[in-house]
Amino acid sequence: METRFQEILNESKRVYEFKIGIAGELPEQCETDIKTCLAKYSVVSLSAPKKTPIQERPLDFPQLENTEVHYYTVELNYPTTPDVLQEYIGDCCGIDQSHIIVRRPGEMQEQYQEMPEDTTYETKLTQEDMGGNDAQQSVGDNRVMDLLKELEVARKEREHDPSAAAPEAN
Repeated sequence: METRFQEILNESKRVYEFKIGIAGELPEQCETDIKTCLAKYSVVSLSAPKKTPIQERPLDFPQLENTEVHYYTVELNYPTTPDVLQEYIGDCCGIDQSHIIVRRPGEMQEQYQEMPEDTTYETKLTQEDMGGNDAQQSVGDNRVMDLLKELEVARKEREHDPSAAAPEAN
């Protein structure tokens, strides 16, 4: 009887995932400090940081300029909210609150930023074929002539004889 109860209890165990973003250069021992302060919530796992390239305006930190962002994924055994976690990490690690963001996976902000792992960004300007169709037929004099032809066809379709609708006189 007890083993069945333990199975149900183990199955109902929930893990709480968060994504932590820290903008700018990380302080020394930052990863260790984060792990230490999150011990309060019983850390299941803490990923290695994924660093973005330096961006003029990072998406999560539009108030900052020309900075990189480090993202950690953390799983905790005890529940908390992103706001509480953000405040707590900032206080424990000595990081300004404007340089930290904590979110749950699947939030709208996460979805627009996700990029498949196997894709890399390639600039189009350095390639011979920049992709897309040739749009020369849709601009300038070519487009004007096409538009005039369309208007002529539309005029001919609308033309009608007003006397054709009049009743005949006997």
